Amino acid sequence: MTLSHEDALEAARAYLRTLPYEAQFTLVMQPELTREYDAAWAIRFDSQEHLDTGDEMKAPFTRVVIVPKDGAAPHLPPTYLPVAEYVATLAAAPERQQPPAGA
Repeated sequence: MTLSHEDALEAARAYLRTLPYEAQFTLVMQPELTREYDAAWAIRFDSQEHLDTGDEMKAPFTRVVIVPKDGAAPHLPPTYLPVAEYVATLAAAPERQQPPAGA
């Protein structure tokens, strides 16, 4: 199963609606900053408050959603790895259907 860019955007939107971010911020998708990798899409988002002011205190801590192309659940990547390196770990372990604990 391979997701299109549009399908990945919709999956990221739906996932973001489940997070507590929406109580704090007005979330804005940034599809022009999306990166495609072999195993997943990295969908960027931010808060309108951060975009308007540049104030990092008004930005979500993590501003990317990983949407695996194999249909696994969208999730936030761990912050201890660069996104490209993290996505490479997903590609190396395709049998893993869930993100690692703490991700």
